[in-house]
Amino acid sequence: MVTTQFTVTDMHCSSCASLIQETLVEDLGVSDAVVDLESAQATVTHDPAVHSVDEICTAVARIGYTALPVGGR
Repeated sequence: MVTTQFTVTDMHCSSCASLIQETLVEDLGVSDAVVDLESAQATVTHDPAVHSVDEICTAVARIGYTALPVGGR
């Protein structure tokens, strides 16, 4: 397992953050995700052999937000 930090844009309220968090944990199946509206950051714990950084970014994009890994890909 690894923990990856993402910058998340286009969030406007706590419901946005909750939707992203739920999508990552429930739909994508990562082991843990914490999305913080104030800092516009997501901390995602995942198995890189199962869920790549690109797949996480794509899952966030499918629901209308943008996630980019901190420090690039």
